[in-house]
Amino acid sequence: MIPKKPKVITNQVAEELNIDQALVDDLIDFYYKDIRTALSNLEHLRINLPGLGQFQMRKPNVLKLIKKYESIVKKFSTDTFTSYHNKKQAQEKLEALNKALVKINELLETKKQFKDGRKSMGSVEE
Repeated sequence: MIPKKPKVITNQVAEELNIDQALVDDLIDFYYKDIRTALSNLEHLRINLPGLGQFQMRKPNVLKLIKKYESIVKKFSTDTFTSYHNKKQAQEKLEALNKALVKINELLETKKQFKDGRKSMGSVEE
């Protein structure tokens, strides 16, 4: 599958529905902005987008990002307002990643307990 650029989608939809191209462009921008916000806020472990697929956070990627942001936070000094602001943003992102890691660990533990429960049920029935 070759992804289409939003501009191509805008033109096709505007022509098919006989709608102003600016309106279609605004709707598509809103949709993609909503998707980017959902992905960047790290609120959900999985996000399903009809027609695009399912996006899922993975533990190794989250751990790699945590290391990256920890090193970024250590490097920043708070001498200027800009560096303070950048450090604060990096700390907020690090907190969000740590919360996401906790959610991932909880999900993995739940899956493990479910799997162990199924194994023990199978041995009892025999």
